[in-house]
Amino acid sequence: MKEYGMDEIKEVFLKICRVCEDKKDSLTEIDSKLGDGDMGISMSSGAQAIRKTIQTFPEQEKNLTKLFLSSAMAFNRAAPSTLGTLLSFGMMAIGKELKNREYIEEAEIPALVRRFADTISEKGKAKVGDKTILDALYPYADALEEVYTNTASMDKALQAAEEAARAGMESTKGKKAKTGRASWLDTRNMEYPDAGTVLCVFVAEELRR
Repeated sequence: MKEYGMDEIKEVFLKICRVCEDKKDSLTEIDSKLGDGDMGISMSSGAQAIRKTIQTFPEQEKNLTKLFLSSAMAFNRAAPSTLGTLLSFGMMAIGKELKNREYIEEAEIPALVRRFADTISEKGKAKVGDKTILDALYPYADALEEVYTNTASMDKALQAAEEAARAGMESTKGKKAKTGRASWLDTRNMEYPDAGTVLCVFVAEELRR
């Protein structure tokens, strides 16, 4: 069974950070249609905080729970938006699931992604269909779990999960948001996809690569 230790998990964190930084303008543009337009800045600031956390994380430390919790707290301080807080809760949930271990087995990854989504749903009091990041994140988790279970191939699972997240993002077009600032707009600008789902697709693309 393939295992992922501190070096591999740090690399994944840094890949996601790079997406948040590189897509800052795109996220700001879509968020300005439905929210207050600060998502790009918030996610980029959070990513920079995680990058700094990784760079200063003790080299001899192999405890993945500590990495996830430290990254989550740094992200939340730097990106104190609703989405930033929810993503931080999700990271913390994964860290707690790992219970101070030094590695993640590949077969555990789909369940950890689902735990991440479940935590965001629970803390944000939202569900699929409410026009939030969950409309892409849950399809991503579903496809990852189904394809990996059937094929034992993470490459195939990540490809299917990206496609599912993209379909989830597209499904938010034409819907009225039920939570957050976007809900204040009622039916105005509802032709645009939810900004959180756009972020989810950007990350899914990078992880698939």
